[in-house]
Amino acid sequence: MLKDLIGESWYNVLSEKEKNLFYEKFSVIEEKRKFQEILPYEAENSGIYHALNITPFDNVKVLIMGQDPYPNKEDAHGLAFSKLSGKIPASLKNIFEKIKEDTGVNNVSGNLTPWAKQGVLLLNRALSFSKEESLAVRNKFWLPVIDIIINKLIERQKPLIIILWGNPANDIEQFSFEKEDEYKKHGIYILRSSHPSNMGNAKNTPIKDGKIGAFSTTPNFRKTNEILKSLGEKEINWNT
Repeated sequence: MLKDLIGESWYNVLSEKEKNLFYEKFSVIEEKRKFQEILPYEAENSGIYHALNITPFDNVKVLIMGQDPYPNKEDAHGLAFSKLSGKIPASLKNIFEKIKEDTGVNNVSGNLTPWAKQGVLLLNRALSFSKEESLAVRNKFWLPVIDIIINKLIERQKPLIIILWGNPANDIEQFSFEKEDEYKKHGIYILRSSHPSNMGNAKNTPIKDGKIGAFSTTPNFRKTNEILKSLGEKEINWNT
């Protein structure tokens, strides 16, 4: 059952204890679904662990950290910032504008599945959304799972680019500034900026007392491909 949810590649790198934890978290969510709506729904192209299932562990080249799923069933499907169809949300629209500026690619679909299939792990810090629970509660619930995912990727000592947008992503313990130089020795690079959101003019505002630049002025996507090329890895086609 768990192997079907997360895919064989991720399943094979988990210890038995870790597998039990992943399945226990899923079981808790399934039990809660009897009393409340929890997104994303489990379906062929959607699910709590969909990001893992569609981007195998061995294939991950880029990790983009999101916050939590969209708060409606039409949008949430388990990939950070991605939605299956319909109007493109503001943050994603700003992401697409930056991609066009960086690479010339003009996206019209909000479904980021093509990125995921190229090795871009679109991982939310909270893998589920419920109106009944605060983001803080959901983050705490999913933290052990997210820590395992992040640690497994870092421990591979394979080329990896980590893209962090906004304060919450940049505050993740494993991604502290102090660890960056050691990571680089193993081909792991961290790209940081403010969040692409319009709220509070976040996309145009540096964070961490100016140590991290604004999203609108940081060429995350061009830099990602430049680093991948320098590492001998295939670049990401940012077209959706």
